[in-house]
Amino acid sequence: MTGDTDLAAVGRLVGDRVRAAILLSLLSGGATSASELAAAAGASASLTSAHLRKLLDGGLVEVATSGRQRLYRIASVEVAEMLEAMQLVAPAAPVTSLRGASSRRRLRRARMCYDHLAGVLGIAVTDGLVAREVLADGSLAIADGAAPALAEIGVSLTPLLSGSRPVVRACTDWTERRPHVSGGLGAAVASTFVDRAWVVRRPGSRGLDVTADGAAALEDWLGVRLTDDAAWRDSA
Repeated sequence: MTGDTDLAAVGRLVGDRVRAAILLSLLSGGATSASELAAAAGASASLTSAHLRKLLDGGLVEVATSGRQRLYRIASVEVAEMLEAMQLVAPAAPVTSLRGASSRRRLRRARMCYDHLAGVLGIAVTDGLVAREVLADGSLAIADGAAPALAEIGVSLTPLLSGSRPVVRACTDWTERRPHVSGGLGAAVASTFVDRAWVVRRPGSRGLDVTADGAAALEDWLGVRLTDDAAWRDSA
């Protein structure tokens, strides 16, 4: 039986454990060197290089040169969304150490999903945006209160509305099993959080740590107090 697309080709690319580990590491949204990806995947430099070549040829990653370094990243928003969706149906990887269990809990708490916030933090921000009438409840469409509320943190709605990318998309969170906000708005909010050091990236991980300033900003801007969130406490 033939189909319109060769879905099996993508399955073969993602279906290798080293390549899967590389792709999940790149969901941090940053540009990453081959040596960093080798460490994240627990593979040798030569094996990682071979797998990166396959991912490049398959169109799942792209590479840019910075000085002497070649830096890799997810090729597109569509690839990132595909990987996030696959995690919804994938079984949990076995945890064999206390360190691994701690890392998983922290990843559930707060992480980057390509270019937007995910995990308990991403859901809390999404709910806060609904409460502030930036987003409409139920549809996550832009609501009447969006422009003034976003301006409070220096995000302008105008370029988001005129851009080629959808302003808002609902991305189902693979740990929380609820939609969090993505699209142009999700990326702009996440970028602001990073730029203002409200969250900091955890080295070698797509996980994030919320700073004291970030917790205060969330409460002031969105009325979100993370310590009151049962899911946040459960993931500690």
